[in-house]
Amino acid sequence: MKKHFFSLLAFVCLLPLYAKKAAMPEWVQNYRTVFPNSEYLAQRGSGDSAEKARTDATAALSRYFKTSVNANLSTTMTSVTSENSVEEKTLVVDDVNVQSQVELFALEYTEPFYYKAEKKWYCVVYMNRSDAWQQYKPQIEIKKNSFNGLYKNLEAETDSFEKAKMCGKVWQSATELLEKLEYGRIINPNEEAAYQGERDKISKVPVIFEESKQNCSIYIQTQNDYNRLAESAVSSAFADCGLNVSKNIEQANYIAEVLIKLNVSGSEPVSVKPGLELKIQNKEEKTVYSCEVQSAEKSVAYTLENAQKKAFPKMAKEIEEAVKKDLSGFFKL
Repeated sequence: MKKHFFSLLAFVCLLPLYAKKAAMPEWVQNYRTVFPNSEYLAQRGSGDSAEKARTDATAALSRYFKTSVNANLSTTMTSVTSENSVEEKTLVVDDVNVQSQVELFALEYTEPFYYKAEKKWYCVVYMNRSDAWQQYKPQIEIKKNSFNGLYKNLEAETDSFEKAKMCGKVWQSATELLEKLEYGRIINPNEEAAYQGERDKISKVPVIFEESKQNCSIYIQTQNDYNRLAESAVSSAFADCGLNVSKNIEQANYIAEVLIKLNVSGSEPVSVKPGLELKIQNKEEKTVYSCEVQSAEKSVAYTLENAQKKAFPKMAKEIEEAVKKDLSGFFKL
């Protein structure tokens, strides 16, 4: 009798514990109340096992970061207007979907709970904003320091052509910093607000780029051209890259010297395989750009005149494509 009494007493004492264990945690239905958005980033997951519920929650948080960062970047820095120009210049980040993988850290998980009525496991993954920020901030600082160094050099450059060339590298650094800042803004917007100065600088880069290109007025002078085909090809390439071609050497800030080497060989028939040497100099005769283009094939005829007639139209296309491709590596954000 005494044995049964103690067994019953033990059951009665443990009954509240069993009841507590079986009770549904509040976060199963109201996880945003348990993990308020002001302090946490949290997502709930479910699955047919405890592990799948944890994985589903982590995937949901990862998707949240990726979608939010990409959406913010797609609407950030899409349009800039130069104060010195009536024409609005619109620029779009080339690859908005920059978040191929999301780095998650400072994660914690609730103990998975099995909800018998639904035959599902539930779990919440959460990230304390303050703790996560402390871990993430060094990544922003690295990109910030890199960008600020490049931006300082950009501001110090006085040559417009060189300045425009530098903008591409600065903009690449800027977009990398922007990505980190958008990620940081999701983690802790109050802390990220301290980087508004960097955001202001980033917004100026496209303006500097456009204004620098507008100041690149180039006069083209050629040697050994044929019917001005090489000159026209170079001029077209410049225009496609946003550079101004001047018809008056006195009004130009730069001179593009175009030298055509015919590379003549043979006689009756004669062959030519033209090559181009392009050099751009500023008024101080400093070379700010140079390139070479070699024709892909020889052109053969019984006279030099006819050989040139055959060679130059083909070479003009090669010149335009090659110069535009080379310059666009610099003159493109």
